[in-house]
Amino acid sequence: MKSDYLKLVEEIRKHDRLYYVENRPVISDYEYDHLFKKLEKMEAEHPEWVTATSPTQRVKDPLTKGFKQASHAVPMLSLDNTYNQEELGDFIERVHKLLEKKQVPFCTELKMDGVAVSVRYEKGVYVRALTRGDGRKGDDITSNMRTLRSVPLELTGSHIPDVLEIRGEVYMPHKAFQTQNKRKEEAGEEPWANPRNAAAGSLKLLDPHEVSQRGLAAVFYGLAESDHPFISTQFHVHEYLEKLGLPVFASKHRAVADSLEEIMKFAHKIEQQRDDLPFDIDGIVIKVDPLKYWPQLGTTGKSPRWAVAYKFAPEQATTRIREITTQVGRTGVLTPVAELEPVFLAGSTISRATLHNEEEVARKDIREGDYVVIAKGGDVIPQVLEVDLKRRPSHTKHWKMPAHCPVCGTHVVRTEGEVAVRCPNSKGCEEQIIRRIAYFASKDAMDIDHMGEKVVEQLVRKKLIHRVSDIYTLTAEDLAKLEGFKEKSIHNLLTSIDKSRHVSLARFILALSIRYVGEETAEILSQEAGSIQKLAEMSEEELLNIEGVGDKMAEAIVAYFKDHNNLKEIGLLLENGVKPHAVKKVIQTSHAFFGKTFVLTGTLHNYTRDQAEALIKERGGKVTGSVSKKTDYVLVGEDPGSKLDKANELQIKTLSEKQFEHML
Repeated sequence: MKSDYLKLVEEIRKHDRLYYVENRPVISDYEYDHLFKKLEKMEAEHPEWVTATSPTQRVKDPLTKGFKQASHAVPMLSLDNTYNQEELGDFIERVHKLLEKKQVPFCTELKMDGVAVSVRYEKGVYVRALTRGDGRKGDDITSNMRTLRSVPLELTGSHIPDVLEIRGEVYMPHKAFQTQNKRKEEAGEEPWANPRNAAAGSLKLLDPHEVSQRGLAAVFYGLAESDHPFISTQFHVHEYLEKLGLPVFASKHRAVADSLEEIMKFAHKIEQQRDDLPFDIDGIVIKVDPLKYWPQLGTTGKSPRWAVAYKFAPEQATTRIREITTQVGRTGVLTPVAELEPVFLAGSTISRATLHNEEEVARKDIREGDYVVIAKGGDVIPQVLEVDLKRRPSHTKHWKMPAHCPVCGTHVVRTEGEVAVRCPNSKGCEEQIIRRIAYFASKDAMDIDHMGEKVVEQLVRKKLIHRVSDIYTLTAEDLAKLEGFKEKSIHNLLTSIDKSRHVSLARFILALSIRYVGEETAEILSQEAGSIQKLAEMSEEELLNIEGVGDKMAEAIVAYFKDHNNLKEIGLLLENGVKPHAVKKVIQTSHAFFGKTFVLTGTLHNYTRDQAEALIKERGGKVTGSVSKKTDYVLVGEDPGSKLDKANELQIKTLSEKQFEHML
């Protein structure tokens, strides 16, 4: 009956909210999966029941050709910023003066470092989402926003208005950011500079299916348009939106303050918690709490007079760019780097900062000789925030990516659809050789202790090695030529080199620096091929039949092994005693895991990921990194990523840790 169907839809929406918004699921993943499949079955039997707000319809929009623009029902203004207590005090004083009141309550809340969006519901149904744009018109991102599990397609609760347009922020949580950057690095692509850039770039993807894989989330905090008559304060806006099933700030991250002292107390509390938050913020927002005062206060040309942002000052420093150099990575990617006059920042002396790529340099108009403000991105990687244009010397010139590799002089190439510029001279470019050898020796690859990049650089510069196979011909006499190398350090390095000869096939494959092949894929290729010789002989068609291998990767693997120099290098490694061995599969043909393909997502309580993978492989199963129609099970731990969404979309069976242990 249709009533049973509608009841099931509401039940799944309730569980989506509990899981994605409130972070307190009350049923297991297996039970949820059962409900979802039941819904899909009912919809297959009665397609006339399906509406655009069904939980099954989140990623049903096709690939778009571009983004149309649409007008905001209410202009989407940006906030003025304050950076210290004095400026914040001035804002409060202006409010008191304009309202002719000595005391006004303020609502304080987090200032997300994400992408501002406006989302519209009509009669409780999600109909549209726009970016801020110029404040009056924004890009229509309706299809992409509907893929975010935290954004309900239909509102819940009582007092649902006929029209509700809300303002909020789309962001990428830290865990998702780390996952996305690891994928980009493994593919030889430029990593995102920060989560905000990652969120903005993901929202602008033309394929909603791809957006759904990025782990984006949203939070809402403002009413732009609503016919609800009972909301009187900004503080109650949060409570109201929460009752409608929308994601809002946690109660501990919003408060009402009656004075500058109380606002600053809230600001200091949040600033102390900042590093522990699972997402980026860059301050707090202070809004006049009674909504009735907002029209009276009005707006300036671009900002409201009833709100202001108090931005936490990241630890920053101003210094001068001596020159802009170009760094060449192991895959040949050229990266501009600012060589700075040394400055002390966040506990260390900074003399270099990445400029990411040519587009970033042009966007910020960074030039040699400029005075710039730098900060540590994520408190780790130094980056240039902005140029002090007032101090710009005369006769500075725009920087351009060199047409030739700065190391070997080879003409650089640009691949269509990529920001990256590459030096194609992989065999003769000294910088690529150094970085490739350092990667070969790294912990995740051949794991050669005492052979970091500085040591590799000395070895290459002194002509002691030129390729990775040369590592295994090094002698004590060779190493004695290195600065700082004495008897003990020579012994330690030679011992590490000897130990690395006995290596797993997966590590060996990873160490070869085949484009697009990361740690997980190397493990898959090791299991499927069984030997490096077999892998070298595999065709594109055979590779594409392997779970987790796509078109680009298959093409890159075949191209790698077609290169005579690569085959010669592998031959030299084997001749010098390197013995890559495949981890033997323990075939238990009677076990439920035999012949089954698993994907893992989230954090398990009783096992590390490596331990869980080993248990699966011992029982004849295999583990891959991405969900597809060939996947049999998705093992789901705490805080799962987009793989769970993909599993639900493809109706792949999911296992909780308890179910996994039972099957073991």
